[in-house]
Amino acid sequence: MYLTHLTLEYFRNYKHLDLTLGPGLFFFCGENAQGKTNLLEAVSMLATATSFHASSDREVVNWQAPDHVAHLQGRVSRHEDDAQIEISVFDPTPPTFSQDDTSQQISRGLDLPANTPRKRYKLNGVPRRTIDIIGQMKVVLFAPVDLHLVDGSPEERRRFFDRALCQVSPHYCQALVRYRKVVTQRSALLKRIRDHQEDPRLIDYLDDQLTQLANQIMHERHHMLASINQLANPLQQAISGGRERLEIIYRPSFSVDESLSLPEAQKHYQQQLQAIRRKETMQGVCLLGPHRDDLEFLVNGVNMLSYGSRGQQRTAALSTKLAELAFMRSNTGDEPVLLLDDVFSELDAVRRQYLLQEVLSHQQVLLTATDLESFPPEIAQKAHIYHVQHGNITLPTGPLT
Repeated sequence: MYLTHLTLEYFRNYKHLDLTLGPGLFFFCGENAQGKTNLLEAVSMLATATSFHASSDREVVNWQAPDHVAHLQGRVSRHEDDAQIEISVFDPTPPTFSQDDTSQQISRGLDLPANTPRKRYKLNGVPRRTIDIIGQMKVVLFAPVDLHLVDGSPEERRRFFDRALCQVSPHYCQALVRYRKVVTQRSALLKRIRDHQEDPRLIDYLDDQLTQLANQIMHERHHMLASINQLANPLQQAISGGRERLEIIYRPSFSVDESLSLPEAQKHYQQQLQAIRRKETMQGVCLLGPHRDDLEFLVNGVNMLSYGSRGQQRTAALSTKLAELAFMRSNTGDEPVLLLDDVFSELDAVRRQYLLQEVLSHQQVLLTATDLESFPPEIAQKAHIYHVQHGNITLPTGPLT
């Protein structure tokens, strides 16, 4: 699988971009804050329907966009067919600037009909839902924040699951969306129960939904983790010269008995929810479930979060991300597009060399860096090299047309 063409209109600092791509290694070089990460963000958004870089998708809309809309379009060559993916993102509250002081932002809200969608999607020219777009193109993103997969927040580790599984399994994506909605509804109901505004018995219906969806999500995560462990450990051993053995353990937020059947496991989960009901009601939040689960990384049996060196943590993160790539390939039959956002500057020579070897064997890689000095000449010679400056992409010989 590879992206053959990318068109952007008023996406971040790209007012107009028309970029032809193909198989192989693509370097996008330039100084910081020129648009390198924005480019990878757009490609990732075509695959996942959301931004990995923004707290709200409306942030991707250029402030000068006509009608306050950003457009993304990508053509993808896949194993079984080709596809064209289109996303339009609408910003209802774009900022303007005062004439006297261009640094002073003024919110300029727009009157919209109720329930106006902020994003619209098309697949091969036909309007589609979000769930229909996710996974039509598959990507694996490796950014500097992913090097902190081991020692970062539990939310980052859960996102690692969700980003991969939503592209691979539509059923997982549907269950995750429904689960998050139930968690939101349940938290709101807990607050109303705490304030004596609702009957406490109403929570039982949401508990049934919560436990059913949670079991689906956890089943898919366990399946993925079993594959990741098989794939990541050999990578860890190769990078460490055979000295380190990696094991990743799923740590649920509640007690799980793997010997139980699915109905028994659901009942066991419900019993724990009932036991903690008073505490949840007082806090007005859901305290148990996949939205609170975590991963533990062990190297030679030692917890890397507490006792791992910086090098061991980064090796484990690198091995896990490369295993994610192999997992998605084996489960879909397609090679995901690999997006590398300035990660080589964060790696030492050994890990950089290992990742470069993996890059050369991949079908399509989009890589950003501030310069090419840290890359061996034989690598740069095999790459398509572009320069990024102020939201414009040029070939070394001149503007890209």
